[in-house]
Amino acid sequence: MQYFKHSDLADQYHVSLKTVHNWIVGAKDQKINLQLHEAKSGTYVANTSENNRVLETLAEKGKKYRNQVHHKIIVPSSEFYKIYNDRQILDIINNLNTYREVPRQYNYLGEGADNWDKWLQKLEKETAPNLLMGTVELLRNNMSSIDRLIEKDTRVNVIDLGVGNALPAKELLDHLLVKSVLHRYIAIDISERMLSIAEENVKNWFKGKVRFEKYVRDFTHQRFDDLLIDDMLDKQAEKTINIVLLFGATPNNFRSFTSSFSVAYGSMSKDDLLIYTAKLDTEASRRYFDFSSDPNQSIRPGLSSLAPSHKYILDLMNVSDDLYTVESGFDEKKFMRYIRIRLRTSITLEFQNGRISRKVNLEKGDTLLMLRYWHQSAQEIVSIFEGIGFIMLHSNITNDRQFILSISGVESKPTQAN
Repeated sequence: MQYFKHSDLADQYHVSLKTVHNWIVGAKDQKINLQLHEAKSGTYVANTSENNRVLETLAEKGKKYRNQVHHKIIVPSSEFYKIYNDRQILDIINNLNTYREVPRQYNYLGEGADNWDKWLQKLEKETAPNLLMGTVELLRNNMSSIDRLIEKDTRVNVIDLGVGNALPAKELLDHLLVKSVLHRYIAIDISERMLSIAEENVKNWFKGKVRFEKYVRDFTHQRFDDLLIDDMLDKQAEKTINIVLLFGATPNNFRSFTSSFSVAYGSMSKDDLLIYTAKLDTEASRRYFDFSSDPNQSIRPGLSSLAPSHKYILDLMNVSDDLYTVESGFDEKKFMRYIRIRLRTSITLEFQNGRISRKVNLEKGDTLLMLRYWHQSAQEIVSIFEGIGFIMLHSNITNDRQFILSISGVESKPTQAN
């Protein structure tokens, strides 16, 4: 007979192990109608449809009568409602309720963009390998391959998805500018503040020589081909190529790794290129996290507190540090590195603003995912891209085999006969 582990029940119904033990005791005393399974290692709740129905009732009853002394009602700050619009707030609520997850991308809005900018500035000064400098190194070492793929074209548009502070793209822009082929630099980001930081940087670096355009969009579901219509209808359309950049392994943070690539694929034409950089799956990358913007803080295994770029939304929602503990690790089953928080007490988040009136109930012991990073090998990345419809034109990894750069084109598909 199949049965539940005690920890599985605790996780599934958001209760403590003590509560699970009490359910089993109650079933033994015939006070609770649960079918049990006896094994050498102990007594367990059988995995049956009737037991699942009873367990759901017990869990709901426990929530209704929980000890109010240890339950906190939390109201997000007024700043929270200034930074996020109604759609974003509803998305945050849905992610908390449905997935027990804080959407990573919303940590980049408002002052969260400055946190990210400080972190990238820290990486730029480091001597140890990191994703920013791995990207810069790979671009520098593969400029000739990029030139080979665009040699017949006279105009290049660079579309930077999730632009950040534009630092990863700096040398590529300079290279194309020197070759007199750079036409437009189109920056797309969910954060208006992040776009402003990138704009200021580009202005300072290139003194007005780079045509910078910024658009607030969520590139996981919003296409960008509409921004290229004028170029597609221009007399030089045949001599124009679009290079789409996806740096910083941003897609690795999303619940669906392929979502942003599929949107990019739908926005690209047959001669366009996609340049992607990421950190490869290695033993070191499974163990270490370094998201502090403090230049004196070294890389270390494990975490005791959240970096500013991860706790930004929590702070805006008034979920203080004392309400949770931080956990980090590598999930062997999902092949995913993660950072999450585990609540020390049960809380209710009350969202009240204009037409929005929602509550999110979270129990003591519940976990909220703050960061995921899908781990892939170079071969897996190639396979995923080909599954979407891209064709790999060039790829390269750093000498330490930690970081990869790939250049892909849109594969031409033959037209099927009627």
